[in-house]
Amino acid sequence: MTNNILIIFIATFLMFFTFINSSAEDEKHLMEYYKNGQATELPSMNITGINAYLKDMIFTNDPDSPVVCGLFRMEKGAPLEYTYTYDDVKIILEGEMTVSEEGGETVEAKPGDIFLYREGAKVTFSSNSSGLGFYCGQRAADEF
Repeated sequence: MTNNILIIFIATFLMFFTFINSSAEDEKHLMEYYKNGQATELPSMNITGINAYLKDMIFTNDPDSPVVCGLFRMEKGAPLEYTYTYDDVKIILEGEMTVSEEGGETVEAKPGDIFLYREGAKVTFSSNSSGLGFYCGQRAADEF
């Protein structure tokens, strides 16, 4: 009988220790890593005749101040007209894009160029070849 109690005690201790350790491990890992993230395949934005691709990759779950980050690719073809309903920042990672603000300037964007789009900005994106940008906006995931 004593051996059975000892075995039950040891098994319970090991299960408890494993649970505590796994909970502690979960709290330690607050970083997410996306190796070679800019090579991620991007789904089409499904806008007829426009070769634009976008994927929300990283986002917070804060309902009061959501943040979403991801990749946007614009391929040669018809331009994409977009009105921002949120603030957004975009950095061009590779290729080239032409970015025009309605009533504002037109920029031939190259890798390293950074844009801030304020809520209400009406922007047209186009490319003579292809361009890839990383964005970070104040919106919930999949609300573009």
